[in-house]
Amino acid sequence: MINKNVKDNTAKENTIFTIVNPVSSNGKTKKRWPTHQKEFEKNKLNLKIKETLYPGHAIELTKEALLEGYQTIMAVGGDGTVNEVVNGFFNNGKLINEKAVLLVFSQGTGSDYIKTLGLKKEVAEVIKTYHRYKKRWVDLGKVKYLDFDHNQIERYFINTADAGLGGATVEYVNRSSKVMGGLITYIWGVIRTLITYKNKEMELKVDQKVIKKGVLNSVMVSLGKYFGGGMHIAPEALIDDGFFDIVILGNLNKIETILNLYKAYKGTHIYYPKIDYIKGKKIVLDSDQRVLIDIDGECAGLLPAEFSLREKDFPILC
Repeated sequence: MINKNVKDNTAKENTIFTIVNPVSSNGKTKKRWPTHQKEFEKNKLNLKIKETLYPGHAIELTKEALLEGYQTIMAVGGDGTVNEVVNGFFNNGKLINEKAVLLVFSQGTGSDYIKTLGLKKEVAEVIKTYHRYKKRWVDLGKVKYLDFDHNQIERYFINTADAGLGGATVEYVNRSSKVMGGLITYIWGVIRTLITYKNKEMELKVDQKVIKKGVLNSVMVSLGKYFGGGMHIAPEALIDDGFFDIVILGNLNKIETILNLYKAYKGTHIYYPKIDYIKGKKIVLDSDQRVLIDIDGECAGLLPAEFSLREKDFPILC
């Protein structure tokens, strides 16, 4: 369905509306973009380029572009930028234009979502993906949670949301320099956060059934396979199977957490006795304590949270 407010503009249908986050990858994206732009233009691709100026700006730019008639939106940045662009595809819970599609040019520190899609970071690969124009409808998550002012917020996510140690780690990582790259930055972030982190009392319901109630380290709700700079957190996840892959880290001590951090990059952590791996469609996670939530690599807010699934509801080029 095409929103009746979307303008009919054939020229814009053949132009890639390009949203560049200049501060992604520790500011490297801004330095690299002029070279990348020349490469796109050399290959006869028409770009309409806008740089983000503040958090949430990519959401606004995406909505405006879709209403103006652009049908290909390219996100240039990290997983957080992709998340904002995804959220910009919707108005009041409906796609602004079902003919439109997302093209990801991942330039972030972690770049986890493209690993599940089988995409690479090189300009040449992005150009090939655009020319193929193979649209895939993937699952999308919606999470209802509290922001830091305790207002209830709803947000879509396309890769992974988690609560507990992961949320606390992302808060630390996003306040620090990412000059070491995604993998080392996240590992150091976990170790640094562990020094003071204490596991939290949580209650987890999956499809209206209480699965866990007690002290937990973290709960990850995944659509993609990777997060944390390449951690193979949900090795059985498929982006269009109609299920969340839920990874539950029990009351792990600090040594167990570090041990399983290593295992997680191989995907073998799911066999550890204190870790559960299940699938579900609707998740409710609650706590009486202050538990931070990470959504697609950004520390977004606090529990309680409700997660629901939109099956094969988002269009992406892959």
